[in-house]
Amino acid sequence: MNYLSTLTVCACCALLTPTALAGPEHGHGQQAHTEKAFAEPINKVCPIGKEAVEDDGGRTVYKGNTIGFCCPGCIRKFNAWDESQKDEFVAMSMMGEKASGHAKMKKGKSSKVPNTGPYLLSTCPISGQKLGSMGAPVVKEYDGREVKFCCKMCVPKFEKDLDASFAKLDQQIIESQIPFYPTTQCIVSDQPLTGEDGMDEPVDFLYNGRLIRLCCKMCRSDFKKDPQTFIKELDKAVIAQQSEDYPLETCPISGGKLGSMGKPVEVVYAGRLVKFCCKMCIPKFEKNPMPTIEKIDAAWMAKHDG
Repeated sequence: MNYLSTLTVCACCALLTPTALAGPEHGHGQQAHTEKAFAEPINKVCPIGKEAVEDDGGRTVYKGNTIGFCCPGCIRKFNAWDESQKDEFVAMSMMGEKASGHAKMKKGKSSKVPNTGPYLLSTCPISGQKLGSMGAPVVKEYDGREVKFCCKMCVPKFEKDLDASFAKLDQQIIESQIPFYPTTQCIVSDQPLTGEDGMDEPVDFLYNGRLIRLCCKMCRSDFKKDPQTFIKELDKAVIAQQSEDYPLETCPISGGKLGSMGKPVEVVYAGRLVKFCCKMCIPKFEKNPMPTIEKIDAAWMAKHDG
């Protein structure tokens, strides 16, 4: 092969290399797009579900920022937000004011108005004392999550190890809802929550403060794909189980006799069925639900001898 032929072959080979074939839209440009699409989320807590961002929860890119979610179903709800809401969430996340995992969570600040709903216990997570027994509860907020303490002395103890403190708090909430859980079957697979030998333990976790019990971790992934569908089924089970022997005869808000204003309005909250005389009472309940929940719990215990 002469010198001219050699140059021709080399030139053709260069044209056929992957880099040359890729072009600007398939070379460095594609690499940059891929890196951006799969970048680490700027948030550690889902903006919709308020749960920790999961690897299988899905991602979306908004104005160049990757947003993570606890389950794929939350992406559609985030996309429905208006631009100002999304911009505010991104700004807060970038500043570290939104959740960045309990280990890196900012210490709580006093809050009169919670961001994600009321505290779901009537006792202090540190002392176990009844809230209000030592004066007005101390209210703190951690990444949009409200926590109430009996006094200021308990706050530093809670904040010393936020991972451990929230794990303990979540377990207390789970235990408070277990007696009211309406089924012994997994709401995803319909399989028993425990094995035939009674050795297998259910997979318990909280979703928006609600106890979910599943037979295995595989079902947790399925639950996260469409949580609202399973929540609706769980609500139906709660109503079916607790309605017939409901322990109160009066509305917990108005005090009026249930049925005096038509069919009672039924709401499921923290695993409990709550009946109201009318829809007007629901906002008052939601503003401060725990006194009503305590009243219902006490009525159930009295009716069934504890």
